Amino acid sequence: MNTSQEVAVKLTIEDIRYARHIDLAALTGFGASDFAAWTKSRGLSERSLNVLAERLGMEKIDLLKGLELRREDAATARKVQERVKQLIATEKAAS
Repeated sequence: MNTSQEVAVKLTIEDIRYARHIDLAALTGFGASDFAAWTKSRGLSERSLNVLAERLGMEKIDLLKGLELRREDAATARKVQERVKQLIATEKAAS
């Protein structure tokens, strides 16, 4: 049976955006943290990006767009979670 490293899959920008990090790791052979911990300060080498894009059947620019959307989504989720946490604390303090 072929491994995911031997057969390029075809993913879209949106697939990269929403796929679970552990699934992306399984498809590429890269560590899940390469996808789960994507932040502005965390990056992949040019060589790694080229390998990832090839394994996922994508252009590198599309891979970068998908990773950037993952980063934006994670940042938005953190902001919302913090806001909700503050609202809960305010409600508890008021009661």
